[in-house]
Amino acid sequence: MENSDTIKEIEISTKRMVLKILKMFLFSLIRMRFYVPGIQEIKVVQLYELIESENAPLIIDLRDNAEFYGVAEYGKNYGHIPDAKLLPLFQLAANLKHLSSFQDNLIITICPGGGASLIAAEIMIKAGFTDVKSLRGGMNKWYRKGYPTTTAKDPEDLIYFIEKKKIGLEGNLPLGEIFTGEIHKTIDARNFNCPVPIMKSKKAMEKLEVGQVLEILATDPGSKRDIPAWVQVTGQQLISVEDISPEEFRYIVKKMN
Repeated sequence: MENSDTIKEIEISTKRMVLKILKMFLFSLIRMRFYVPGIQEIKVVQLYELIESENAPLIIDLRDNAEFYGVAEYGKNYGHIPDAKLLPLFQLAANLKHLSSFQDNLIITICPGGGASLIAAEIMIKAGFTDVKSLRGGMNKWYRKGYPTTTAKDPEDLIYFIEKKKIGLEGNLPLGEIFTGEIHKTIDARNFNCPVPIMKSKKAMEKLEVGQVLEILATDPGSKRDIPAWVQVTGQQLISVEDISPEEFRYIVKKMN
């Protein structure tokens, strides 16, 4: 009986090991496919060690203030890294001038899963910032590893404080409008979480010609923040955002540059 139980435990352990290896392999393939050339990443353990040292970097949190303070309506509600600065992705490009004194400092960009932060780092490097890195795995991985977070509110410690509002209501964004025009490319990012939806969208947009239309299908609730923000900072046009169902979303984006 004991031998039988031992064999079962070994079989379960082996299956878990195989699943873990397959998961790591799949994740590596995703990262290789959607990697942003020239953008360096930093691991959560490396960031933690930097924060504890005398050379703490400037940490820019690209999420919205609801997530930053741990009161998110979607996504996680564990707050932010202590001393991180709130600068939502859709506000980044317009406010880089306020970061000019940090142009040669180490800057770490953070988003939920590590996709939007790669794009933000790319934007900052093109704007002349010399040492910008993206946190691999984002806040989700930071939290899973047990590193400290806080939900404390201190507006004076923020680069910019954005009042809570649904991204997209400004600029007459046609939320809920059904688009029936021509689609030139469809990206199916359903059943994937950040960073896959935004990285797949970025890669597809680069291959389109100006004026062509990209359709993005997603199930990640965080895409309601990430996709509009990515569209805004890259100068594209978000034609519509549709809730196909409570768990499925459709974005129509027109390439403008």
